[in-house]
Amino acid sequence: MMPTPMAEQLMPLASDVLSRIRILLENAKGTPLSVERDLLISSADFIVSLYGAELISRADKEAPNIKLDFVTLGPAQVNKSSVTNIDLFIFPANAVRIAGLKKQACYMDEYVCIASENNKNIYEGIDAPKFLALPHIGYSAMPRMVFSHEALSWESMQVEPNYRMLMPGYTSFPDVVEESDVVAIVPKRFALKVCSSRRIKWINIPVKLPEIDFVMAWNPTHEEDPARKWLRNTTYEIMRNWTAPA
Repeated sequence: MMPTPMAEQLMPLASDVLSRIRILLENAKGTPLSVERDLLISSADFIVSLYGAELISRADKEAPNIKLDFVTLGPAQVNKSSVTNIDLFIFPANAVRIAGLKKQACYMDEYVCIASENNKNIYEGIDAPKFLALPHIGYSAMPRMVFSHEALSWESMQVEPNYRMLMPGYTSFPDVVEESDVVAIVPKRFALKVCSSRRIKWINIPVKLPEIDFVMAWNPTHEEDPARKWLRNTTYEIMRNWTAPA
C-alpha cells in the first residue's frame, strides 16, 4: 500500500509526537534505557562487520532491552518517510544528500585494494592502467550501473575499473577475491579486518581517490531521546576508538 501525499506530510509530525511521548514515559520511569526499544540504523554492510560485535556487546551491558536493526537503503529509498523512521544514518559525508538532518563527523578512511594472497597480477607499485585493466568486483547501490561513492571519482577522471561483477554490499568481497583472480576496492579499515583472518592481501591503489569522511546523521526531533542518544554516543565512541586486528 502506498501512502497518500497527505499521509506523507503527516508522517514526520506523527513521529515527532510519538517520540516526545516516549521520552516522557521513559524519563518518568527513571531508567530510560530499561524500556524496550527497536532502533533502526541505515549503513553499508561493512559498518556492521567492523563495529556490530562491540555495539551489541555494549548494548547487552548498558541497554539490555534495546534491539538493533541494520538496513541498507538505496538512493531511491531515501525520502521523507525513511528519514522519519531511521534512528541513525552512517555514511560518507558526500555520498548522500539528506536535508534537515543533524550530522556529526566520525572518522576518516581511505580506499585500498584487496586480492588473494596468490594473485600475482596485483602488487604494490602497479601502474594505474594495469590496475584498472585487472578484473574487478565492485559495489553498486543500483542494478545494471555503477552507483557508489568511489564511482563519483571514476566519472570525474573519465576512467573506470574493469568491473566483472557488481554487488549490493561489500561483505561478500573477501569470499570472492580469496578464491579467484579478481580484485576489489574497499575502505582500508574493512581491508585490515579481513586480511587479518583470510588468505587475502591489500595494497595501496595507484589511482587517487578522495578520503572517506564518515559521518553520523539523525533527525533533530530525536535529539533528546535517551535511547537514541545512547546509540549515537556509543557508536561514535566505538568508531573513534577502533583498532586494526592484530
